[in-house]
Amino acid sequence: MNLSQWQLLNEISTKNGCSCITWNPSRAHPPMLAVGIDSQSSTGGLVQIYEYNETLRKWARIENLVQCSDPVHDVAFAPNLGRSYHMLAVASKDVRILMLSPVRDPATSLSKLDIRQPAQFDDHLSQVWRVEWNITGTILASSGDDGCVRLYKGRYCAGSYVNMDYQMGKMRRRQWSESFSSGFFGFLE
Repeated sequence: MNLSQWQLLNEISTKNGCSCITWNPSRAHPPMLAVGIDSQSSTGGLVQIYEYNETLRKWARIENLVQCSDPVHDVAFAPNLGRSYHMLAVASKDVRILMLSPVRDPATSLSKLDIRQPAQFDDHLSQVWRVEWNITGTILASSGDDGCVRLYKGRYCAGSYVNMDYQMGKMRRRQWSESFSSGFFGFLE
């Protein structure tokens, strides 16, 4: 294997300026990419989801996430350790966590996605530039223009997230309660 030579396999045209991209690490589902767009001229959402169709041998856009309407700086799929859904973090003017539940469409053999937004955090009070999951997909780290790294821990059984702010060597904990039916997150003391 000669690592100095690479072959172009596919080319996906998003018709807009791409700012970031992430692979879905799930082995239980077909290959999937999330593409973030930082252009306001795009129609619809600024995160596009593509899936590889083995039958057609090409990539197809299966979703345009309308939940994300601000320029996107980073996207990250969480490692999928036995979940039946995918977790996608999006960095823009805030941090969003999206649950993408695949539903196979037998007519096209592509997935349809049932999308929910269980969390949205605006703690940075400025642009968020990077998001990254830990190796088990249970803690999300974000960094922004405010000079802080923030860690969000999912507590899936309790239906809540804990926001652990890491700022200047001090750890602060805040708990966010979640109502899955309305998608509303409130601050608990």
